[in-house]
Amino acid sequence: MQQATRQRLIKLGSVALLGVGVFAAGLMNRPSRALAQEVVHNTYMVMAGGFSAGNAEALAFGPSTLKVHNGDTVMWHIGSFHNVHFEEQPAELIIVPTVDGKPVPQLNPAIGFPTFKSGDTYKGGDANNGLPLGPDASPMFSMVIDLPVGTYQYFCDVHAGMSGIIEVVEDSEAIPSPAEVDAQGHQELGDSLVAAQNAAQQLAATAKPESVDGVLNITMGTGGTCRAYIGAFTPSIGVIKAGEKVTWTNPADSIEVHFVNALPYDAAALQDFVPTADQPPVLSLGPGFAGTTQDNATVATGESYNSTAIIPGQSFSLTFKDPGVYAYLCHIHPGMSGAIVVQPAS
Repeated sequence: MQQATRQRLIKLGSVALLGVGVFAAGLMNRPSRALAQEVVHNTYMVMAGGFSAGNAEALAFGPSTLKVHNGDTVMWHIGSFHNVHFEEQPAELIIVPTVDGKPVPQLNPAIGFPTFKSGDTYKGGDANNGLPLGPDASPMFSMVIDLPVGTYQYFCDVHAGMSGIIEVVEDSEAIPSPAEVDAQGHQELGDSLVAAQNAAQQLAATAKPESVDGVLNITMGTGGTCRAYIGAFTPSIGVIKAGEKVTWTNPADSIEVHFVNALPYDAAALQDFVPTADQPPVLSLGPGFAGTTQDNATVATGESYNSTAIIPGQSFSLTFKDPGVYAYLCHIHPGMSGAIVVQPAS
């Protein structure tokens, strides 16, 4: 009796072991893709520039480097006058073709006009979202990534040194989540803005608001070593005597162009971009870029003055003949303004 019971238990155990073996064999022989985790395609946000209090702007993409999988969507939030251009190197912002025998400065259409439709799939090559030239321009631009594994650089053609990288990685590689990418972008731009604000404070602490040896020196913005700038004239209010000179200087390491435009400001006469119906499209540069006042000119009461574009490393000077208050601004940077108080010479 005991022997019969023992044999039945051995038989049941053998059946159980056989069942486990069959189950394990089944797992081993199932297709591997059934065990692989499916890739979820995400949308990642990159900020193209950004503003903060104090007329500051970060002239950078945040984050500057982004890892994605094929099939992911990258969306750029265009914070100001920027574009997103995938190309080997930045394009020239201004071109000067000859029209009817005369040079006509104009915005490069390769920058101003889009070559890629937002939301389409990007498979490589030149792709540009264009510049926000009208009131209906969208602040958002996106593309679905379909590229071989590798790194791909893009630029803002307007601001020298403003570039970003998209790194396409294998689906098996773990990458940061959209929330982590968003936090990283804010951190990078925030650090740039803090650095620019610190530089502006240091500049303000050392700036002299009165003329020295007959010249008042004013700095336009701040240097660009921190990938951000403060849109301000330093000092914002300067004091000179009649017949003395004011010199505005754009720092050599700046990443912005500035102007000196008298108030009241005639926006119609100094329009920046004048679209035409010509084919191919032409974005002619208005008098606001050519300027109406020569460097080292003398200004009298009631006279207007408008500099040409003052690029990094350049200066612009005016002599103020008569006592009074002369208010001015940079017409391409909202909120960037100043005033010259001219006292009698005696």
